[in-house]
Amino acid sequence: MAFVAGLELRFEIRFTKQDFDIWKIDRLPGGSWGNPQHLDTMVNTGKNEYYPSVAKNGDLYFTVEAPYGKGKEDIVMCRPATSGYSKPVSLPDAINSPNYEFNAFIDSDEQYILFSSFGRSDDTGGGDLYISRRDSNGNWQPAKHLPLPVNSTGLDYCPFVSWDKKYLFFTSNRENHALWDRKGKTYRQLQAILGNPGNGEDDIYWVKFDNNW
Repeated sequence: MAFVAGLELRFEIRFTKQDFDIWKIDRLPGGSWGNPQHLDTMVNTGKNEYYPSVAKNGDLYFTVEAPYGKGKEDIVMCRPATSGYSKPVSLPDAINSPNYEFNAFIDSDEQYILFSSFGRSDDTGGGDLYISRRDSNGNWQPAKHLPLPVNSTGLDYCPFVSWDKKYLFFTSNRENHALWDRKGKTYRQLQAILGNPGNGEDDIYWVKFDNNW
């Protein structure tokens, strides 16, 4: 309600619920792109679905907030079907937990999956990177915590492995230790710290991918 020059104005603002959904765009002949297409309701629900990763055979992995998971957020997979996709299946306990699992990257051959998790006993900060590999029978093995300094006391997330499988790229909001070393700093020194990576904002990092992880 508002009042303007003695007049009473009544108005109503209606907010439409919005959530994250997964969309796709097809590559057209000649190299141009088509129009965005909203994936069907087998994939998208009234809750959040996000961070898709697609294997070579078309299997789609993504994060869900929907009720068919095991925890607060989980990673699921669905296969291409004649029309759209099959029903999403929650990945096993080797990957999903009662906590948060999100932002998965699937190897193109589905030999390993990288993801972030928050709330595990070995979590060093606000969420860390983990990897699960498949054994010779195709079963996912218990996820392993990536070592320091790949993980940090900040949030480490959004993993992506280069197509040649040599480098891991990820996002982190880790902080430069100089921010909290309790040493006096000049204005210029503080300005330099805050204006560079490690200032507590999100930065992109890369490291050689280790097949022994």
